[in-house]
Amino acid sequence: MKAWNVRPARVEDAKAIAELISHYAEKGLLLPRSLSQIYSHIRDYMVAEVDGRIVGCGALEVVWG
Repeated sequence: MKAWNVRPARVEDAKAIAELISHYAEKGLLLPRSLSQIYSHIRDYMVAEVDGRIVGCGALEVVWG
């Protein structure tokens, strides 16, 4: 079984995150996010890696109101 690593996203991960989100947004499973939105909120994202390849991502933004 391959080892998974979950870590905070870095700026250099933004394109891989955008590709993952776009794939699922095209299927209607996620809301689309532009690359600039991802760059702007990169600190809100975590990524999952297998063998150094990003295979998943998630983000949480706390909204007060």
